[in-house]
Amino acid sequence: MPKMQLKHEWNAAYRIEHWVHVASMVVLIFTGFYIHWPFFGGGQESQIMAWMRFLHFVSMYTLIIGLAIRVYMAFFSRFDADWKDFSIIQNLKGAPEMIAYYTFLRDEHKEYRKYNPLQVFTYLSWAGIVILQALTGFALYSGDVFGLFSAQSAFGWVNRLLGGESFTRIWHFLIMWYFIITAVVHVYMSLLQTFVKRDRTFQSMFTGYKLSSATGKKR
Repeated sequence: MPKMQLKHEWNAAYRIEHWVHVASMVVLIFTGFYIHWPFFGGGQESQIMAWMRFLHFVSMYTLIIGLAIRVYMAFFSRFDADWKDFSIIQNLKGAPEMIAYYTFLRDEHKEYRKYNPLQVFTYLSWAGIVILQALTGFALYSGDVFGLFSAQSAFGWVNRLLGGESFTRIWHFLIMWYFIITAVVHVYMSLLQTFVKRDRTFQSMFTGYKLSSATGKKR
């Protein structure tokens, strides 16, 4: 086994941004289920529903702002501007190997600087999906945005593009399940890497430090 050394993988800004994203997604999923099906506290017109809608939109704004900050850090972070790690063509070449590794068809895989190809494509898809989810959410919202303009008048084109409000609701619901499923897979991969490689991948999002190969070639 190659010698492992402790590496400062994530500074405080990256870790905070990560956990703010996690908290926002958890609140969005919980409140989204409640808005769709009020499972306690009384119905669509209750005070609890009003709070759930409020928390839903606050979490959505937080997620969008967090995404903007993460994109900024990818290009301008003094700790680690990692935008080059998200090359689509380069990561496409390594994707089959990573799929084989995570499905136990391979024992090893090439070492990567920070993100393996499957992580890259998952994170890129999340960025696009956040934007799509926000658009469908605004298209379904019947109120005003910051009291400035009607959400449905400004985003009505989304409903027309998707074939009507009922189809927008379906897309909004399916996107939520995409988040849930890919988040579960993300945690599974993180834990698998932690227990198989013993590199503290999972713990690194709390401590900032990860064990990495001292001699392994990384791209």
